[in-house]
Amino acid sequence: MTRFLHLLRHPVTRRVGEAILTLIGVSILTFVILRVVPGNQITAAYGTAAGDLTQEQIRQLESYYGIDKPPIVQYFDWLGGVLTGNLGVNTTSHQSVVQMTAQALPNTIELALFSIVIGLLLGIPGGVFAANRPGRFGDNVTQFGSLLALSIPSFLLATVLATWLANSFGWYPNGEGYKTLLQDPALNLQQMILPALVLGISIAPPVLQTTRTAILSIRAEDYIRTARAKGVPERRLRVRHVLRNALIPVVTMTGLQFGFLLGGALVAEQIFAIPGIGRQVLLGLNQKEYAVVQSTVLIIATMFVLVNLLTDLVYRVVDPKVRVR
Repeated sequence: MTRFLHLLRHPVTRRVGEAILTLIGVSILTFVILRVVPGNQITAAYGTAAGDLTQEQIRQLESYYGIDKPPIVQYFDWLGGVLTGNLGVNTTSHQSVVQMTAQALPNTIELALFSIVIGLLLGIPGGVFAANRPGRFGDNVTQFGSLLALSIPSFLLATVLATWLANSFGWYPNGEGYKTLLQDPALNLQQMILPALVLGISIAPPVLQTTRTAILSIRAEDYIRTARAKGVPERRLRVRHVLRNALIPVVTMTGLQFGFLLGGALVAEQIFAIPGIGRQVLLGLNQKEYAVVQSTVLIIATMFVLVNLLTDLVYRVVDPKVRVR
């Protein structure tokens, strides 16, 4: 019993429990919001012609779409299917959500990975540059650029870049029909450059600020002053002691941003015609496909929770001070 209670109080166990409660909350919230919004699958399928349907036809359609049952029954029917691996079917295309997700999710993950790489390549050097010149002109310029990048809406930046490149250079590979990395690696990489750059620019500012703050904080630590007093070379001090420890909070920031991109890349996916998981949710919303939206949102939430849980575990490994909490 003592071991069991100790296991329940373990930080990892608590995090897993919180993750499960979060997913349950997301599933309930998504279910409720979808049914609060006016319209249903019948009105989405028939439009204004839905008003000409007889009561018998409406009852038959409600039974076909599974919306003739009380909401609580609908929720547990869907949840029971999810727990057994049945995420539902898109009644418009007659394609299962599992098949749709298997096609869309790799595209979103690829886009998220490219975006994270670009965000880190821009953010970490920028943070180091700013931290080496605190309060000086270089720091102020970097801070201003970071604020500007954070302030520009992604849809605006994406539209401007796509329009400018298409009009000025006749280059818009995303208009040629999306190709996966396996189908056409060269074209796929070209199609990923712009959306990844747009998302990477939005990721870079928080990474930059986190890096800068961490470096300045670590430089003020006693062990850094002690190492400098002992004659440790400045370059070695900056790389092995300051930068390496400063990257620990960047791990957390990267995990959060990656989790966000799994569901927040919708704008880039829509503008650049990338058939990702975000567009799958949008398609489901337009068609009032409850199972598609509910299951896809739950998948996104699950991946977000898993990424953050993994980030937390990695953080505990790389930072011994966290393990005792």
